[in-house]
Amino acid sequence: KFTMPILSIMNQAKGPLTISATFTAPTDGPACFVVSGSVWSGSANQTIGFSVELDGVPIGSAQIFSNAASTHRDVVPGYIPVTLTHAQHTVALVPLNAATTSDSNDRFNVMLAY
Repeated sequence: KFTMPILSIMNQAKGPLTISATFTAPTDGPACFVVSGSVWSGSANQTIGFSVELDGVPIGSAQIFSNAASTHRDVVPGYIPVTLTHAQHTVALVPLNAATTSDSNDRFNVMLAY
């Protein structure tokens, strides 16, 4: 049997992007961020999403290709492996590119599996 603790860092956090949260890492070692959320674009046929930053450094992203304009889209969840130190950290979600838009109708999740 395999079990892994989960730390919820953002749970249905309301947009718009950029949003951030501070947390204390529960481990000194390998972990994995699991991120999800929704975004949209005013233009059709765009890759949209958000980048994930840990302490100001980009570490990964979650994206989707949107065929339609002005439609909120769930990004494909991102699984981002990291090695943490047992200390306080800040995780931030920032727009992936200029085509990415978010507003108060978008929600975001960040979990840490360790």
